[in-house]
Amino acid sequence: MTMPALRTLIHGGPVLSQNERRETHEAIVLEGDMILATGALDDMRSLAGSSARQIDIEGACVLPGLIDNHPHFLHFGSFDVPCIKLYDARNHADIFARIREGAAVIPRGEWILTTPVGEPHYFIRRSWRDLPEGRLPNRWELDAVAPDHPVWIQAYAPVTPNVCAMNSRALQLLGIGRDLPDQVDNVTIEKNADGELTGIFTGGVTNYYNSSPFWLGHVAAQVFRPTDDLWYRGALAGQLTAAGRGVTAAYEGHAMDAAHIAAYQRVRDANNLRMRVLATLEGAQHAFDFGMGITEASVRANCGLAASLIQTSDPLYRVNGLSLCPSGPGWPGILRTDGEYKDPCGRPTKGHAFLTQAMIRDTIEYCLKNNVRLNMLNCSRPEHREFLALLEPFLDQWDVRTREWVIQHSIFIEDEPIKRYAELKFHLTSTVSFCWGKGAMYQERLGEEALKYLVPIGKMFDSGANVGLGSDWGPASSFEHMALAETREFAGAGRRHDGPGYSINRQQALDGWTVNNAKLMQWEGIGALKPGYKADLAIVDRNPQTCNVGDLPKTLVLRTVLGGKDIFDTNTL
Repeated sequence: MTMPALRTLIHGGPVLSQNERRETHEAIVLEGDMILATGALDDMRSLAGSSARQIDIEGACVLPGLIDNHPHFLHFGSFDVPCIKLYDARNHADIFARIREGAAVIPRGEWILTTPVGEPHYFIRRSWRDLPEGRLPNRWELDAVAPDHPVWIQAYAPVTPNVCAMNSRALQLLGIGRDLPDQVDNVTIEKNADGELTGIFTGGVTNYYNSSPFWLGHVAAQVFRPTDDLWYRGALAGQLTAAGRGVTAAYEGHAMDAAHIAAYQRVRDANNLRMRVLATLEGAQHAFDFGMGITEASVRANCGLAASLIQTSDPLYRVNGLSLCPSGPGWPGILRTDGEYKDPCGRPTKGHAFLTQAMIRDTIEYCLKNNVRLNMLNCSRPEHREFLALLEPFLDQWDVRTREWVIQHSIFIEDEPIKRYAELKFHLTSTVSFCWGKGAMYQERLGEEALKYLVPIGKMFDSGANVGLGSDWGPASSFEHMALAETREFAGAGRRHDGPGYSINRQQALDGWTVNNAKLMQWEGIGALKPGYKADLAIVDRNPQTCNVGDLPKTLVLRTVLGGKDIFDTNTL
């Protein structure tokens, strides 16, 4: 005999249902892993019954579990797993204490890797510059705390030029000595008055989206040898991060190679997956190795692999589609543009194309013929125009409107492509991260005229297309992203890039983080608090629809629930 599922009554604050009428209710009743109903408190109390578990949220707010369509949870989790965390380091003494503690447990001779100092991944609000010393420790200072280990304080993308630091043991292992020139391609090797290396490197020293042959071949290739276990541990760590943000589902649609997809599957097989994940295979990976392995043959092989990986029925982990990213970000000078701009070394560039037009055209044809969902990560205006021109000859034979293809990134996009994507029933996604973290850089390098096309999410919503939002490089809080969708602040620049066509309202922002992303993921039963939907929800300390926009980024997640089970809890309720 099957026992009836336990019912839970949650009340004491607004319940943002995100149903078709976007109603706010007084209470919600869960039954097992499903939502039974939302409505008036007296009705819900009667429905729940006297034996129900009751949770009084004491003025907090219930909303659907958030869905992030561009989180890189696995990647950023994997970056952190082997590292000593210096994000919040206060000064050199603090840095030394953390490294010394790591040196006590890490076997002699093995690398001690640390995160950068500050707020990932833009490091604008806080970085190494905010240390009271105003610099990173040099090689001799690092030698004093870890003489038996190679030590590397890393630099993360996308900011270029950047800075990192190594100790003497690290330089020795990498074969880097005083005979090395002061400048190698776009990396500056700092030396003291005696010509000795200080261990400080500046310029193209980031861990991803790096075009420096010296850094990729002489440093990264020698140190970074990611294992399947590292990706697995990164997936585990990433989902904990997600739960703390109130995120219960993620579309991992960028930079996901076969090892990353297998890592999530391993987590799922071990019954350790604590969020719903849709993954899409990257057809031509270039974020970590600057596309050194991309060939027409490799892209064709990945098209076939993507088709073989499709599975869309698992309640927690699904794989569907193929991603293509033609270029990359503007900070390292990769973003493709119509006119020239200055790269981080001051040299003129029009960006860098990782994919040929033939690769993109052949992928479009393969996806149409084999019913593989295509996810295009077009960053720039020429990329949108080129993609639509390549797609056009196929439209007489194939009905693209039924395919629900996806356009991601859209850092810069004109009105006409937005309109055309909407006509073709593409899902559109972007992130105000590109305004917040890179707006001032784009203004400086590309000029004021380019800003007319910078992440016009207002126009995307107005087009009638389904528009989803995500975090990408940060800020970490989804609620800060909702605020930035309204204010469109440029971090550290004292400027807002707001107004009609660019800003969206609070309801649209919440839609972009819930119901719209559920549609994007083609995942029924998530993204709203409706009868029969999965009991995926977040309880937060304020109503994100009614609080002051300045207070919205301060929103605290008190509890996150996936399928009726707590996956994050501050124990304040």
